[in-house]
Amino acid sequence: MNSTSHSEHKKFSNVTAWIVSKLSKENSVALTIMAEEYAKERNIKLKSARRILERHLKLLIENGIVERLSTYPVSYRLKKLPKIFLLPSSKTFRLNDRFDLSLSNHNCKTLGNSANPKQKLQELRKKGIRVIRKANKFRQRALLTAQKPSIRPGTRPHADIAYLYEENVKEWDRSVMVFMNDDEEFMISNVRTRFNDKKKAFMNLIKSNKALDNAFKKYKNAIMITLTIPHIFPLVYPIKQNGKIIGFIPLQDSILTQLKANMIAWIRKMWKKEDIKVFTAYEYHTDYTLHLHILIFGIPYLIDWNRKYGRKKEDALSYYSRKYNIPLSNAKKTLITKYVFTALLDMWLQKILVRFGSALQVNLLQAYLEYKRKEKIQGPINELHRIKDGKWKGKPPKDAIIEYSSGACHRKVTLPDKYVTKYVLKIFEMIKSGGGVDEKNQAKVFGYWLFGKRFNSYSPSLLPGKNEKEQSVWHFVGVFNKLSIPRYVLDNMVIEL
Repeated sequence: MNSTSHSEHKKFSNVTAWIVSKLSKENSVALTIMAEEYAKERNIKLKSARRILERHLKLLIENGIVERLSTYPVSYRLKKLPKIFLLPSSKTFRLNDRFDLSLSNHNCKTLGNSANPKQKLQELRKKGIRVIRKANKFRQRALLTAQKPSIRPGTRPHADIAYLYEENVKEWDRSVMVFMNDDEEFMISNVRTRFNDKKKAFMNLIKSNKALDNAFKKYKNAIMITLTIPHIFPLVYPIKQNGKIIGFIPLQDSILTQLKANMIAWIRKMWKKEDIKVFTAYEYHTDYTLHLHILIFGIPYLIDWNRKYGRKKEDALSYYSRKYNIPLSNAKKTLITKYVFTALLDMWLQKILVRFGSALQVNLLQAYLEYKRKEKIQGPINELHRIKDGKWKGKPPKDAIIEYSSGACHRKVTLPDKYVTKYVLKIFEMIKSGGGVDEKNQAKVFGYWLFGKRFNSYSPSLLPGKNEKEQSVWHFVGVFNKLSIPRYVLDNMVIEL
């Protein structure tokens, strides 16, 4: 190995990355503090840690990346942030808060240690399990709290999550995002999110309404399906590596997402000749459990009653009545649809629980079967509502009816498009007014932040965007307090938004 390659190897070693990461978050750091933290993390003697850091700091100074300050105690600061540390190839450097909650108390079982955590996470994702890997310190603590078995208004866990959400918003309001271009020049911008920026919240509402407006203009018929699974599974499930939590699995989210995927695949197969589009609104209950309102555009019913089914090519009424043992004397289409759909959801859910349970090394299926037996239910809770010309056909959902006083003439029915965007509107109004959320409805708002969940999703063709892809030359560096922007950023800043 020649001297040049040897120097490059040392320059971008794990120790170098650790130093750059440490200095990037502060204007200056004392060598004594760095040595103490490095010794503790690496479980080595303080004297050895100081000697290692001094050797690598010398190389960084020679390359013009770090400078030694003429202060006491001896301190260092970052002069510039090399672009290589921001690119995907730099696997050891992360400006984000590390996902380590190992010093906190938690009672939930974990996946255990894995020799190859990256491979393990890929396996989980292939099974349809979502993994949250990136979260700031406020969400990390909130996700840890969300392991509690019961989180309802009035409980301590609920109050803790509400407090962390509010502190996170305050942190965003006093912070900036920093970006760097290929010329190692910097740009800063206020932290704007859908939870603290009125414009972003409004654009979310506009996009939702536009997608729905396009769908209702194009399709005369639609159905709305509401899916809910019982709150018998943990909201979150931690993944640990070498005693540290490296991520969380939002379990209820993952199960419902897979259940929806199976359902949509079945509907497309059932109506394979139709041009089907989907709009899904994600909503939370008061205990942070997720439920879905799924609008299926382009079909008048869930079951295609004009098709022939089975080997005998029976009509749908006879086929499903026989298959699910429904007496023909009572075989109304609405009854058969509800019975068949619940049975299918139950079958899909059981398969999902077996697959997830195997990956998580826990018997999820047994918990579900026991709940079914105890509650005497056929399967997951669901509701079906028909929509025609943008209005409810038949009975609307109960919570879509607003009673002003007794009597039908003193009530208002929320239309389908407003019904599935009500929480996006609630969040926009909350930000616009600068007010908070009453305790009863906090989980219905904070759930999106806690689990990093979008408000809704829809078929791309309902809201077509630009075809051309814009290639940005700016790389995200990190989030910093407005009063603690590093010197290397201020000295090379070219744009302030």
